[in-house]
Amino acid sequence: MIIVTLRMRVTAKRRETFLNSASLIAGPTKVQPGCISYGFFKSLDDPDTVLLVEEWESRESLEHHIKSDAYRIILSLMDLCNEPPEIKIDTISKTEGMEAIEAVISRK
Repeated sequence: MIIVTLRMRVTAKRRETFLNSASLIAGPTKVQPGCISYGFFKSLDDPDTVLLVEEWESRESLEHHIKSDAYRIILSLMDLCNEPPEIKIDTISKTEGMEAIEAVISRK
């Protein structure tokens, strides 16, 4: 699994344009082959910070997305940012759930 985290800072003046464009691409991207999840989130601590978190089944699925028209919109959204965005692309080899937390709690 591939997780992409893109942190962008957008001033209040540009935020409406940014969020309108973001909402246009979210739906079509979620149905792309290999997309597990895709969402934009506003920070509780900083109203100027918006996070885009994407989960993809494979690197190939992500690369197909990067070549898409929707990704060109993401690149244009980066131009609305106050400062260069931060991007992380993580390759995950193992995923755990609640059982990992329960195992830690049950150890004494």
